[in-house]
Amino acid sequence: MAISSARRHAGLLASRREFLRFGCRAVTGLGAAGALGQLGGINALAQTTNTGYKALVCIFLFGGNDSNDMLIPTDDAGYAAYSGVRRNIAIARTQLLSATSQGGSTYGLPPSMPGLQTLFQTGKAAAVANVGMLVRPVTRAEFRGNNRQVPSNLFSHSDQQQQWQSATPIGIAQSGWAGRIADQVLPLNQPSQFPAAVSVNGNSLFLVGQQTQPSQIASPNIAVTGQQNRAGDVERLNALQQILTLSSGVTLVQAAGKRINDSLVVLRQANDAFANLPGLTTQFPTTSIGNQLRQIVRLIQIRGAVGLQRQIFFSSQGGYDTHENQPGRQPQLLAELSAAMLAFNQAMDELGLSEQVTLFTESEFSRTFQPNASNGTDHAWGGHHFVTGGAVQSGLYGTYPNMILNGSDDSGSRGNWIPTTSLDQYGATLAKWFGVPDSGLATVFPNLANFPTADLGFFKT
Repeated sequence: MAISSARRHAGLLASRREFLRFGCRAVTGLGAAGALGQLGGINALAQTTNTGYKALVCIFLFGGNDSNDMLIPTDDAGYAAYSGVRRNIAIARTQLLSATSQGGSTYGLPPSMPGLQTLFQTGKAAAVANVGMLVRPVTRAEFRGNNRQVPSNLFSHSDQQQQWQSATPIGIAQSGWAGRIADQVLPLNQPSQFPAAVSVNGNSLFLVGQQTQPSQIASPNIAVTGQQNRAGDVERLNALQQILTLSSGVTLVQAAGKRINDSLVVLRQANDAFANLPGLTTQFPTTSIGNQLRQIVRLIQIRGAVGLQRQIFFSSQGGYDTHENQPGRQPQLLAELSAAMLAFNQAMDELGLSEQVTLFTESEFSRTFQPNASNGTDHAWGGHHFVTGGAVQSGLYGTYPNMILNGSDDSGSRGNWIPTTSLDQYGATLAKWFGVPDSGLATVFPNLANFPTADLGFFKT
């Protein structure tokens, strides 16, 4: 199969990133992908008050989460439409957990998500229905007639993951929408040079801006391999730094060395700040997503010590590509997600930051409403997402799809929902709350002007 020039270019970029990242094996838990520029001293007198502080926390559900089984109608007509198509993979109505309503319709959660139900019950969760990648609004007739521009390579995992992280539905993205948000609020974090955009689970295009370069801090215990307060540790670290700053004349090698050295500087700053952190009573589940959110809490706790007023984080959970045996796989994933989201919000309550930190979900696409022959579902388009935190106005936002195969919201014949809310609108609502001025939204979301509103209203005024 011929490889397009776009894919070749993307592969070259990935290869270069891998080369620049090779030396980070000397650093446990802090990725050398964080190009932090000229790191100066942290403002030791930075205020530790909560005034003006805000953080955004993304959980990306890799694989394409079937949100048809995450937000389910519980009224008579809605549930009949749901169960009639889902058939043997439908969740029993009696098992659904009440969550929210819109108009005369009510919606519930699967029994595996009691933690998220608690957040709805306490007014700290909102659902946003049928969100997806769009260039501009499109109808079924326009889509099927190929009369409207739509995102490239719909239904492709890799392409849609990139598009959801970049808000770039066509072409190759060089930055992510969270990174561009961080660019917009950069003055709020000055003079601190500590990374304001951090991934706790690998590289993320989502956090890359024009000026903002993310760092990776993945491990709960950050340390330099071999640095354990033993004789010679300081000398070994100094020797490593001399090697990293040695002029080699080779551009890529010097760039890699600088990134690793920058990472070592941030590592020391983070460790110094972590050393004095008070303990929390909130208990996090010992799952991958639970550990990631716990690490984000620790990074939020050191905000004052490192002089940050704005932080953005990327975490993720994989395994949602449920082409077969969805009832045997998805519930466990959603249970882990729900428990971690509840623990994170409880930690924000404990820190007095509930109204200043917002957690939200993303996924590259949802899945077909009609199951396949393997009790699974296949790649689709629009899906539902959750936003949580004390600043959230609880409820259901956007438009829930008309659950009829071949209906007005189906791009095909299996319940492949055409999004009625764009990623641009979803992200812009988060960006405005975070402090991006209206004048900056078009820079972050270039296609936002194609949609009727830039604010979906899921934050308290």
